[in-house]
Amino acid sequence: MWEMFPGNKPTDAERKLIVQDYLQSVRRLDKERARVEGSHFAGSVAGSSATKKATENIPNDIEVFEREKESLRGKAEEAVEAVISDVVRTEGLGFPLGILFPPTDFRFDKPPLILVTSPRNVIRLEGTRLIQNDIKMITRSEIEQRIESDGITSALVDDLAGLGTYPAFVSDRYELRQLTRTAAHEWLHNYWIFRPLGRSMWDSSDMYTLNETAADIAGNELGDLAYQRLGGDLEASDLRYGNTAVAAPHLTRILRETRIKVDKLLSENNIDGAEEIMRGQHWNLRLGGYGIRKINQAYFAFRGNYADGPASVSPIGSELNEYRETFPTVGEFIKSVATVKNYVQFQLMLESVGDKRINSTDLRSNHSNPVLNSKTPLLTPSRRISDAPPASLIERIRR
Repeated sequence: MWEMFPGNKPTDAERKLIVQDYLQSVRRLDKERARVEGSHFAGSVAGSSATKKATENIPNDIEVFEREKESLRGKAEEAVEAVISDVVRTEGLGFPLGILFPPTDFRFDKPPLILVTSPRNVIRLEGTRLIQNDIKMITRSEIEQRIESDGITSALVDDLAGLGTYPAFVSDRYELRQLTRTAAHEWLHNYWIFRPLGRSMWDSSDMYTLNETAADIAGNELGDLAYQRLGGDLEASDLRYGNTAVAAPHLTRILRETRIKVDKLLSENNIDGAEEIMRGQHWNLRLGGYGIRKINQAYFAFRGNYADGPASVSPIGSELNEYRETFPTVGEFIKSVATVKNYVQFQLMLESVGDKRINSTDLRSNHSNPVLNSKTPLLTPSRRISDAPPASLIERIRR
């Protein structure tokens, strides 16, 4: 509301400063909380009661920093809402007269944690539940152990970067570029829920993965456009924000190799062998500097829904990236994928644009070289486009 009053509309450069000031206040608050908690822990293990009492009454500025954070939050949220709205309108996703629906509406905070469950004998997202975000690590482990005590369930309490509620939760524990990407990702979920793609999100695991991966691909693009509008330098952080397979090839290779081995062992009903491999690879990654808390069936079931991420072996990631390349703008990609009602339809849409690209290449080749004719074979494209849907696709249509 603050930006709506006359004279209060900041420039994009001013918006960047507003958001950065807010993010700095979050870091100051978190640092102070960590200092106080560390002092209390030291006091709890101290030998004398006098030392314990002294540490319990350590002066701190937590309340001061909390007030500072709250005083900056509203303007920071409006700044990001405004720049994401500008980018979305530029991409043609609004209505006439600049009306945007749904309007961008973000809540900067630490999102709730998510409890994920999967069967032990197969990697499958079986259940999710949001839980409070202020529990300690030991409490996470206790929750997981209680769930897994039935002997047939794998559980994980994981972090969320955002949550597609309305207003959408966006984690304020990241730097500006990640924040704009997450905000755009969550707005896309709000946008697609009024269209076939979003309404079909929970119809199947493929559609869930399609939604999340499309939101990742398009959200990253929209977020980067917003970041640039705010004056951010993409090249300065491209290595960290590029494709995971390029930015972290070791992590990607290990996780995908692990997933393939685990799937094979589980298909052979070798649950113990699969879990032994996951534990071993987890410690290898930890020793390599990757802060992954736990790798189990629930981890792959949840993280595997993001098909462009290292924990997934789904073809949907590469398929969506290929589909994105057929559109000149991210806005056109967003509007096209919004019409998808099921995975079979998406595969047919991908086949269709592939055929058009081949035909276009054929026409250009014939025009530029009179020696070529309609009988001249085309070079094999990067993704083979057959004359008919693959057998697996036909079987899905029949079902």
